Amino acid sequence: MPGGILLDADVPPAVAAALRQLGHDAVAASGNPALEALNDTELLREAARQGRVHVTFNIVDFSEAARSFAHEQESHAGIILIHSRSYPRANVGAVARALDTLLRSRQGFTNTVLYLQ
Repeated sequence: MPGGILLDADVPPAVAAALRQLGHDAVAASGNPALEALNDTELLREAARQGRVHVTFNIVDFSEAARSFAHEQESHAGIILIHSRSYPRANVGAVARALDTLLRSRQGFTNTVLYLQ
């Protein structure tokens, strides 16, 4: 399992609470003024600095950020992309359970981009 999870501002903070109940060290950007003030690249860097996998519904921007990081040979702690057709934002329980399963299934996430399935 990773050292922690940083949920993007587009992920409901209730997902962080549900993940914490499942034993994960989860932090939500939503509701945290310091994190909400960061742009996507800065937030991914902050997640990396904290050793946290970044979780987001923002597939377009974070796919691009991952490409940019790779091009610049900059490391990140991992990115998990969630498609809202597969997991609607409002379905907190399903999102949390799927994330829990994925997070427990792997040892390392560094520089990896995964789609939640």
